[in-house]
Amino acid sequence: MKALILFIWKHSFFFLFLILEGIAAFFIVSNNSYQRSTFINASNGFTAGILSSVNNFTHYIDLVETNEKLAEENARLQNLLPSSQIHKLDDGFKIDSSNTNQQYLFQSAEIISNSFQKRNNYLFLNKGKLAGVKAGMGVISSDGIVGIIKDVSENFSTVISVLHSKSAIDVKIKRNGYTGTLKWDGKDYTLAKVMNIPSHVHLELGDSITTSGNSSIFPDNVMIGTIKNFDLKNGASFYDIQLQFTVNYNKIRYVYIVDNRLKDELEELKKHSEDE
Repeated sequence: MKALILFIWKHSFFFLFLILEGIAAFFIVSNNSYQRSTFINASNGFTAGILSSVNNFTHYIDLVETNEKLAEENARLQNLLPSSQIHKLDDGFKIDSSNTNQQYLFQSAEIISNSFQKRNNYLFLNKGKLAGVKAGMGVISSDGIVGIIKDVSENFSTVISVLHSKSAIDVKIKRNGYTGTLKWDGKDYTLAKVMNIPSHVHLELGDSITTSGNSSIFPDNVMIGTIKNFDLKNGASFYDIQLQFTVNYNKIRYVYIVDNRLKDELEELKKHSEDE
């Protein structure tokens, strides 16, 4: 308080000048209709600008909250899709839609950090152990595949992006079911390579590439991208295929963490079969 008083005293002439200027402006505006009109218009413009900025900021905050709610609602709807359920068959091999087990559970998460221009890229999510997140869970978005959970803390988790030199995803051509492997070459974050598609398979530009369903991490038919180019060298057994991702990894913000409730059972069975 003492410092404030000393500051005002030190600059007393300046503050006196401002006060006198304010009084003079008041009399000018009060006694002259033109100046009064100009002042009011200027004040209204300034006030409108302030209110517009405040409104835009408020709208942005509301939009963020709305997006979070939409992501949560989308996760809830994903859990209701038939692709996330296992159907039990009766003795007549008829599907009983009322007798289903939920194989895949989805929960929304927000990306708090994301790299996409390095050779080995990662994402950080705002969900961790407290939300039931575990290493090895898949991560997708509304547009397609994103990556796989690597490390988990109480409240956060890291994701190995599909834009990673060690990422290898089992994929298939949706139109005909032929399977291959998705690899990223570390160059363009919008493109990847699909490998191991045999030379006898008929391909078309624009063919959809999805998850194959052979992995215990992702559900079947999760979108990945479309064929942009393909080539078959003389004598080659497999195509060189360039894929265009459907996900814009530069702008992605919300994702869904995929929990395969039967993953441990499937992995144990695979391990047992491989040991024989």
